[in-house]
Amino acid sequence: MTTVTVLGATGRTGRPLIDRLLKDGYDVQALVRSASSDLPVHDRLHILTGDATNPDDLEQALAGSTAVFSCLGTDQQQVLSTAIPHLVIKMKEAGIERIVFIGTAGILDASEEPGKYRFQSSESRRRSTIAAEDHLKAYLTLKDADVDFTVICPTQLTEDKALAADDLLIETTRFTASTGPIPRENVAQFAYEVYRDGTHHRVRVGIASHGETK
Repeated sequence: MTTVTVLGATGRTGRPLIDRLLKDGYDVQALVRSASSDLPVHDRLHILTGDATNPDDLEQALAGSTAVFSCLGTDQQQVLSTAIPHLVIKMKEAGIERIVFIGTAGILDASEEPGKYRFQSSESRRRSTIAAEDHLKAYLTLKDADVDFTVICPTQLTEDKALAADDLLIETTRFTASTGPIPRENVAQFAYEVYRDGTHHRVRVGIASHGETK
């Protein structure tokens, strides 16, 4: 069966993604920071302890894999802008082309302010841009690299139950309609479907619930 690598597997988006991959028969290699991680015991889940910013640990996590999912958070420590350049190099060394990366809606293009990203525009409600800037550096690294990436850009993430497909707003590059928060379950499911169905190549794609009509 196909083997994939998941970074950020113990996070609140990574965990439901792991569950879906295992359910559909994939072998999963998960790189986690702690050996005591709360992941299921499964004969097709291989847990590796390490740091996603460490090239050697990434090399180990990618061995035998055909694709990568990144659900890494920023932790306000520039994790993404440190890890992703190393990851791209190790992917090329391992002959891996496909990566599905969970980003943030802040790095989509602004809807009404040309030349700006969403986090730089009046659409953003966040006071700090540190996390968005880290996500942006990661996206630009992927864009400049010869890899087959999809950057999924969710709006505010919630722990709510998954929404029905008709309640989702999915748009490439920028949002053209009002948006609302999105459950993590929907983001994990969409990341899985993008990989499984081979869609949305080398683009940023936003995912949200439909917002209130103005």
